[in-house]
Amino acid sequence: MNLQELKPPADFSIQRRSYIGGSDCAAILQESQYSTPLQIWMRKKGILPPIKDNPIMDFGHYFEPQLAAHFEQVTGLKTRQVNQPFTSEKHSFLKANIDRQVLAGKGLDSTAVLELKTSTSQRYKTLEGGIDRAWYMQIQHYLGITFYKKCFLQVYLRDTCEFLEPQIIEPDYELIEDMTAKLVDWWQTYMEGDQRPEPINGDDALYLYPESTPEKVVEITPAGYALYQELTEIRDRKVDLIKQEEYLKTKLKDKLGKAERLVCGGKTLVSWKSQSTTRLDSKAIRREKPELFKQYSKTTKTRRFLCH
Repeated sequence: MNLQELKPPADFSIQRRSYIGGSDCAAILQESQYSTPLQIWMRKKGILPPIKDNPIMDFGHYFEPQLAAHFEQVTGLKTRQVNQPFTSEKHSFLKANIDRQVLAGKGLDSTAVLELKTSTSQRYKTLEGGIDRAWYMQIQHYLGITFYKKCFLQVYLRDTCEFLEPQIIEPDYELIEDMTAKLVDWWQTYMEGDQRPEPINGDDALYLYPESTPEKVVEITPAGYALYQELTEIRDRKVDLIKQEEYLKTKLKDKLGKAERLVCGGKTLVSWKSQSTTRLDSKAIRREKPELFKQYSKTTKTRRFLCH
C-alpha cells in the first residue's frame, strides 16, 4: 500500500500524535479489545481522525470531579489536578496524563497517582481482581514515568450508581521494564522508522483497504499459499468442532427435558429457557411498503471475504 495515498484529516489533534500515553499502551501491546497497534499508528500519523467522544466517554469526563471528591471523602486524603503530562526522563515520547495526584498525609508518606474510572456492574464482574488489564497497564505506565510508589484506583458503576472501594496498586517493576522496552521499540520502529504495523484483525484490513478494485487479481506467492492452506485446514477442524458442539448441546438438552436449568450442587451449569423474540419482517415491508422501506434503509459498505 502506498502511504502517500492516505490523506490525513485537517482537524487531527497534533498533540496526541507526538507521544505514547497511558491509554495507548494496551492497544500498542495487543492487549486492548478496542484498538490495535495499526489503528494507534494511523491516528498518530494523522491517517485516521482521533476517536470522537461518545456519551459514555463524555460522562466519564464530566463525572471526574465527583469521583475525586468521593475519594477524598472516604479516604481523608487530598487530591490535586495536574494540567501538564509527566514525561519520561529517558524518552520524551513516553508521557503520563494522570487524572489526579494524591497528596501525602493521613498515613500516606509520599505523593501517589489517582486513576478515576467508570464502568458497569456486568463489566466489573468479568474483571479479574476487579481491574481491567488495560487499566492495569495504563497505571503501571504512569507509575513508571512518575516514579510514584502507589496508585489509587477509584471506580464508579454507572448502572447501579455505586462507588467501589478504592484499590491500591503498587509498581510492578518487571512489567514496567518490559512494557517500556516494547513501547520504545514500537515508537522507534513505526513512528520514527516510518514502518507500518501489520494488520491483526478484520477492522485493520478494512482501514487499510476499504474498497476493492473491480476485476483486479493478484497471483499468490508461496508464502500466501501457505497461509491459504493453513486457513482451509483450520476451517475444516472448525466444522468438525461445531458439529461436536451441537451434538453435545443436544445431549444436554435431552437431559434437561422440560426443565430450565441443569445444576451441580446448586450451581447452574447450563440453562434452556423458553423465550419469545419479535423481529421486523423486512421482506414483507419491502414488498408491501416499498417507500417506507426505502426511507428507513441504510446502506453501508464493507468487503466480503470468501475462501473458495
